[in-house]
Amino acid sequence: MTKQTITELLEKSGSDTISYRGRVVRALVRIPVKDGSLVRVRRESVNSPRLQAVKVSANKGAIDINGYREPLIALWSHTSPEEVEFTVRGKEASVLEVWNAWSMGGVDTSWIGNSGIVTKTSAESQLLQCSDGIGQATFSDLVVTIEILN
Repeated sequence: MTKQTITELLEKSGSDTISYRGRVVRALVRIPVKDGSLVRVRRESVNSPRLQAVKVSANKGAIDINGYREPLIALWSHTSPEEVEFTVRGKEASVLEVWNAWSMGGVDTSWIGNSGIVTKTSAESQLLQCSDGIGQATFSDLVVTIEILN
């Protein structure tokens, strides 16, 4: 029997959350927000030879960052500051969707192989431990903290 990847298990389950080796693993993380929410993303560590990113989008809204308003942002490990703040805009915005991505030969890649996120939630923040899709799942390829400041 061939071992299934996290992505295959997620697809088979019909869900974006599975139990994998005793951990809850997500394809993407949903964080409640509202219009005007100030969000801080801090990159804690990168432990991969591949370039890593955390991608963030607001449902029914946009992200105001550095004078730009975008539906989706990508915070790459080699180009973004370690800490970034942005504001969620949109009267109907209610959820941030966050997932990990990585570069394979210059191609922006997500949701394949052993890609997944393990979260640790506290009252103040969520720690996202991301595994890119290459090789065994490690959940240390990219680690970020996300805080909703208001």
